[in-house]
Amino acid sequence: MIIPVDLSRFADQVQFLSVSPVEVFEDGHRVEGMQAVNSDGVPLWAVQALVLRQGRRPQLLKVKVPSDKPFGIPPTRPIVFDGLTAVTWERNGRSGVSFNASGIAEA
Repeated sequence: MIIPVDLSRFADQVQFLSVSPVEVFEDGHRVEGMQAVNSDGVPLWAVQALVLRQGRRPQLLKVKVPSDKPFGIPPTRPIVFDGLTAVTWERNGRSGVSFNASGIAEA
């Protein structure tokens, strides 16, 4: 199930922390030197962000974002995600939620 997410409704600020290529896994093993791509063939990047809410502990959020190159956003800069969605998944008796966005920009 794909659920649209509006971070502005529950976060005071979202800060960029880091970015790394999304790795490719086959049969439970990482494929060395390969980066995952979306359905259009655009490389996927894992953006690590810090979600800040007044009166609450900060939380880390990892969001997959397609881009032809890594993002040049300095750490701790406020950011916004375009088209942020939460995607539920289930595999081998395990389940969870992953986050995807169509883009990212400094706030």
